[in-house]
Amino acid sequence: MRKLADLIETELQEQEICAVYNSHLERVWPRSMSLSRRKQQIKRFAKQHDLAVTFYDVGLCAIFEKPNAFSSDANRVLVLDGHDGSDGRQNRDGAKRLRKRRN
Repeated sequence: MRKLADLIETELQEQEICAVYNSHLERVWPRSMSLSRRKQQIKRFAKQHDLAVTFYDVGLCAIFEKPNAFSSDANRVLVLDGHDGSDGRQNRDGAKRLRKRRN
């Protein structure tokens, strides 16, 4: 769990959000747990590390960000298929780099 927290912290130093996908979430919260229990424990993890978390249920993706990072004048764009025209970089621990799109 500490490794995941370190990964998220490192990513949030470079960008505003950090997406962690199911294949990496299951290392800490196995798929054998019910989905509601997994989400509950991920929320607890986020709270313990002073993070906000949003879930996307397409294969379960948790988006972590600093609680005060959300701006009401910005739109968040989550590309699920990896064809957004950006470089689509993904770090070695599976956290996909997402960007914040402004109007």
